Amino acid sequence: MPNPQTEMTLDDAVDEVLGHLTGLDLSYSPEYDRYRAIARQLNRALRSMALEHEWSYYSDIEHAGDVQDGMTELYLRSSVRPRIVGDDSVRFVSKEDGQPFAWAYIVPRDALHKYLDRDGLRVSFTRNTVTFSRPLTGALVGQEIHIPVMREPRMFEIPKPPEGDDVALEPIDPDVRTQIVDFDFPDVVILRAAYYVAQSDPVMQPRVMSLEAQYKDLMYQLVERDQRHTDNPYLNEFELPIDGSLLGGGQYGRHRHPHADTRR
Repeated sequence: MPNPQTEMTLDDAVDEVLGHLTGLDLSYSPEYDRYRAIARQLNRALRSMALEHEWSYYSDIEHAGDVQDGMTELYLRSSVRPRIVGDDSVRFVSKEDGQPFAWAYIVPRDALHKYLDRDGLRVSFTRNTVTFSRPLTGALVGQEIHIPVMREPRMFEIPKPPEGDDVALEPIDPDVRTQIVDFDFPDVVILRAAYYVAQSDPVMQPRVMSLEAQYKDLMYQLVERDQRHTDNPYLNEFELPIDGSLLGGGQYGRHRHPHADTRR
């Protein structure tokens, strides 16, 4: 979700793009095609942002229904995609207190069959299909299934052009002009949109390389900021996902939630 302290409207974003391209304090009227052209490039920049880096701003938790007895797979809606980053896992959440009851580790699709008879539950994804390593039964039945996902960014609604050549221009709905850029730090979206606009404008094409360099510099700064928001994970010996058959219970016991590593 956009940060209220840094959010920008569609009008603000179009003006910012013009500022990057011309160095002047210019504005385009939303009734004309130039405004719509820049708004489309802003939408293109938003779509590209979701591919450039697994931005935490577009992460979400999808409630995929309740566990049914014997369930082996389920389907996510097409507007989200599974998030498989770091220690993400599928959660089975209790309806009574909303707390996680159990977890399913995420493993590669081609490795799922290896975990049919092992302790613990595993899950893999194929596009929008979620497949579990074995049928869900017992205490899991009736629990809510929460899946970490990445949603797509919300596109701007583009102002509608006038119909016909002789029709007087009508004012654009203020709700369209005040739409918010769907990114926590909109400057990086605006710089990328300016880069796209310069590519399509012969007059602005000499600016393409400098705009790309500015965008990359800002993007790398954001990636660095996002990856350093917490301490590094503990990097001692790793306990592999197949620990159930190697270590068993013994002195290590069992832990009620998953970790990428285990402190000895």
